[in-house]
Amino acid sequence: MSTARQQQFDALYAAHHATLHAYFLGKTSDAELALDLLQDAFVRVWRNLATLEGLSPERQRTWLFAVARNLVVDQYRSRASRRSTDAALAQAAAVAQTASPAAEADVLRRERLETLDRAIQQLPEDLRVVLVLQAVGERNSTEIGELLGRPPGTVRYQLAEARRRLARQLQLDAEHET
Repeated sequence: MSTARQQQFDALYAAHHATLHAYFLGKTSDAELALDLLQDAFVRVWRNLATLEGLSPERQRTWLFAVARNLVVDQYRSRASRRSTDAALAQAAAVAQTASPAAEADVLRRERLETLDRAIQQLPEDLRVVLVLQAVGERNSTEIGELLGRPPGTVRYQLAEARRRLARQLQLDAEHET
């Protein structure tokens, strides 16, 4: 393996991995799956380095997001079976929990995270994607707008709307628990 090839790959990875991860997380609402898709995307980058080398940075990003969109589409096709498997594993893990104080605190923390995850999953996809790109991808509204082809003002509105809906949903969930 040539060092120039490795350096080119490393530069592409450094420039795009955080944004692609946030994109995948926003599209799937599944942290493990987002990491798997990110890995798949960069395997394709490795295989196509010669093609990417001749492209401008903007065209490289366009190519990467086209690959990312295709991976998400492929993932949606098999999502139903994956969800049922995840649900069964989560149920088995909950049953396996012991009643120790540390385990109880862990269960409470996990329940809060699951509640937040469910609330995020209930957001419309356009709101969920911008929220995850901002929160996890650490992108600002201008960067998110460039990635998604939306004006920064629209992205800021969508971020505010996503947060408002999350707050409302979490409040409703808390009221139902009491």
